[in-house]
Amino acid sequence: MKKHAIALAALGLVSGVASAQSSVTLYGVVDVALERVKGATSLTRVTSGQQQGSRWGLRGTEDLGGGLKATFLLESGFNADVGTLGQGGRLFGRQGYVGLGGGWGTVRLGRQYTPMDDIASIIGTKVYDVVSVVPIIGNGDYNRVDNAITYVSPTIANTVFQLQYSLGDERVSTNPSADFGKQVSAHALYAQGPWTLGLSLMQVADADGALAGKQGRDALLFVGAYDFGPVKLTGYYDVEDKAVEKLKLLGVAAAFKVGENTVVSVGAAQAKNVNGSAAAASDDAKIYTLQATHNLSKRTSLYAHVTAVSNDTAAALGFNSPVAGSSSNGMQVGIRHRF
Repeated sequence: MKKHAIALAALGLVSGVASAQSSVTLYGVVDVALERVKGATSLTRVTSGQQQGSRWGLRGTEDLGGGLKATFLLESGFNADVGTLGQGGRLFGRQGYVGLGGGWGTVRLGRQYTPMDDIASIIGTKVYDVVSVVPIIGNGDYNRVDNAITYVSPTIANTVFQLQYSLGDERVSTNPSADFGKQVSAHALYAQGPWTLGLSLMQVADADGALAGKQGRDALLFVGAYDFGPVKLTGYYDVEDKAVEKLKLLGVAAAFKVGENTVVSVGAAQAKNVNGSAAAASDDAKIYTLQATHNLSKRTSLYAHVTAVSNDTAAALGFNSPVAGSSSNGMQVGIRHRF
């Protein structure tokens, strides 16, 4: 009888916790592709997370009353081709935060995507997308950050504003690079009818944790898109610090609907001052993309990507250890399943 009483008490405790939590959702993506890349050499491989990073996660909300809600998100990345953890082996390397929200907006604390990465996602942040091949800082070293405090506004005149501050590596004040990783960033995202417009700014206090002092970097990204129905046009411009000269990226893309379940997109972009070196007069590159996605269902898709990079003499963008002054390309076909 005592064992039964203990079991019933434990069951009651669990049900009490469950009733206090408004909702918890388990979700995920499994994405694997067969890929051929050409850089220094050619390589054929099976690889994970090409259309979307393979992941599993938990998200939840609790209604606290008076319009106030608690939220959390824990998201773990993994490499489905070999079964290992992503993001350097972190358990919740993609995201891990808790927050409070209401009619005034939402405040989140923890590891999060940056506001600039949210704007970059309008262009596309897949491995074969231009802002990943270059890559821009908001989709590179600072697409997600640790120790972040983020405010997300309610929608105001069809626009959502986001402001974020990251404490970076949290080094002691006597460290020669005490401000390594600290950054502040913001965005404004407008969506109304066929229009989507996004503007983001980022300032990194110190982007190099090895050299003493501050090696700051500033970045700006603007994206505009218009959806005509059968075709969606997107244009973007990024400018950011990169050594002596500023890296500049200008691109356009068009996505075409083919029937109910297929989208084909093409894009072209030019990156200038890839290395940011005043001595490198020919460190520009051109990037071309061709992509297609066919939805077998709401959860499962087949996809194919081709990206080609034409490097000037001192530029080395692309795949598989690309060589300066040489072309690089990659092509892949894959399957993505969401659950």
